[in-house]
Amino acid sequence: MFRKILVISLFVLICILFSGYFYCADRCVANLGTPLSGEDIKVIITNRQGQNFVSESELAERIKPAVVGKTIEDLNINALEDFLCGSSAICKAQAYVQHPSTIVLEVTQRNPVVRFQNESSGFYCDSSGYILPLLGSITLDLPIVGGKFPFKTPKRYDGYPESGREWLLKLIHLSEAIRNNPYWSREVEQIWVENTGDVVIYTRSGNEKFIFGSLDDSDAKLTKMAGYYRTIKPKGLAAGKHYTTVNLKYRDQIICK
Repeated sequence: MFRKILVISLFVLICILFSGYFYCADRCVANLGTPLSGEDIKVIITNRQGQNFVSESELAERIKPAVVGKTIEDLNINALEDFLCGSSAICKAQAYVQHPSTIVLEVTQRNPVVRFQNESSGFYCDSSGYILPLLGSITLDLPIVGGKFPFKTPKRYDGYPESGREWLLKLIHLSEAIRNNPYWSREVEQIWVENTGDVVIYTRSGNEKFIFGSLDDSDAKLTKMAGYYRTIKPKGLAAGKHYTTVNLKYRDQIICK
């Protein structure tokens, strides 16, 4: 008797499982053929920070023409990823379908760390030296480098520079050292590149012009700059009676004028 009950119970359980399988399969097939709407698009920026080049809503709007009205069967997932990566602000995109009919797009954006600006050009750079064009609607609060850059880029250029990338990476290293230091990030107003190629730093609180020269050993030059403030900078002098130039170009020397 017990064995008979067990067999019947197993048979009922198997029937339920098969019914559930065929029901779900039927629903999935139905969803594959249902036209998609804008509500079916979900964008996730995986490395969102305080300052962003793009927003989830903006990317969703961009992708709508390639999704809305089509079915899941019609979608080319790889094409969606390639389309998003065609934007200079995006370095990686992954698209997939989430049950029942949501198109999920996980996006990794480029994070600008410095802005270059002179009379002829303006652009942002991320930490790898990738150049991103300025966007009229967005201004990011980043260190600014001005003057004469040792390379040229066309307007609205995005990508790595064809030349001068080693110099660019050294400049970014200096800019990041300043930006990530609480004192220097407040004190340094601008990094400037002279026509001679010398890199110069101007501060907010003083009238000194700090000459770094080349970008070699920039960390050591920042340390010397701190030493100037601690032990050399005159205290309590009347306006006009202070150093205007602090030359940090030479190893183990600080030359003040």
